[in-house]
Amino acid sequence: MAIQASEIKWYKSLVVNDGASNGGVLSADECIDGVKNNVWPDVSQAERLAGSVKYRKTFIKIANADNLALLDPCIFIESATPGDDSIVLLAGTQTDTQNEAVAYNRFYGAARLDVDATVGDQVLLVNVESGNGLGGHEIFRNGDLIRVADKGSVDAVGGNAEFVRLASSNAVSWNGTQATLHLAAGVSLSNSYGAANTKVASVLETDDIEAMVSGWSESTVSGSFDEVNTPLLLDHIGTVEQQWTLTFTSSTQFNCHGHTLGLVGSGALGGAAFAPLNADFNRPYFTLATTTPPWGGTWQAGESIQFTTHPAAVAVWEKRTVPAGANSFSGNKVIVAITGESE
Repeated sequence: MAIQASEIKWYKSLVVNDGASNGGVLSADECIDGVKNNVWPDVSQAERLAGSVKYRKTFIKIANADNLALLDPCIFIESATPGDDSIVLLAGTQTDTQNEAVAYNRFYGAARLDVDATVGDQVLLVNVESGNGLGGHEIFRNGDLIRVADKGSVDAVGGNAEFVRLASSNAVSWNGTQATLHLAAGVSLSNSYGAANTKVASVLETDDIEAMVSGWSESTVSGSFDEVNTPLLLDHIGTVEQQWTLTFTSSTQFNCHGHTLGLVGSGALGGAAFAPLNADFNRPYFTLATTTPPWGGTWQAGESIQFTTHPAAVAVWEKRTVPAGANSFSGNKVIVAITGESE
């Protein structure tokens, strides 16, 4: 069965604060859609008067029990904040913190169509929020994929939405907060759009979202494991970012440690498959066959296997800028969306 919308979940990073340590790896703390302060805290009066810049890291996780990948993901701001603040997106990694993110300068954001556009148009005029143009958060750049939509909401049945590519050079010119966007050669709009209700967003494109393993290495004199023909089985719900070490305590038994989780269990060759449990989700971190094959040769106490697992999740930073003297706005929000194809 294909990936369902209910299986696309947002989670907070392990550390959430306003300092350099903010961010890090995926946590088990879900950001429930539509809940107040699910990502951002309220802006105090003092913060509005003085202005502020804050970051929050979220993970979009494909919690599909059949371990299906989300193909060709596109992440974008569907609706910008109605308040005086502005939010842009930045690509993150599985482990980065705010200390690293403050240096990132590839921004993705949303604008409004400034002049009506018709079928076949190859040039769009859009208006961005103050600070999101040239010299600030430059949210449109050469070669960007953009989303043009007049839907009332991201999943509305009515209305139009399409993804088109900007030209690879000279695609964007700026006049204050107005940007002129030139589409790639041979690309034009498939629908007509009115300036009054059309949003234009730059799109953060990522690799397919699926759990992965890397860095497999074996420290042994005569033992072997055929990880090519019998790969480690990962779980799109239970797998996390972790460096694992299997250490043999005898010729057939081993312990498993995670670099931050510590001891998660013990296994034995010839026994049941080794599948240490992620108690946060009641699903295994991974499943390792213990039969022969794939195990071969002779393993000795003290020998080990190391590998790193990566969750079925993509990390996205949000950067919020509150200008000094911003007005109070009740119910302020931003809507971030993702679309893609299911295996």
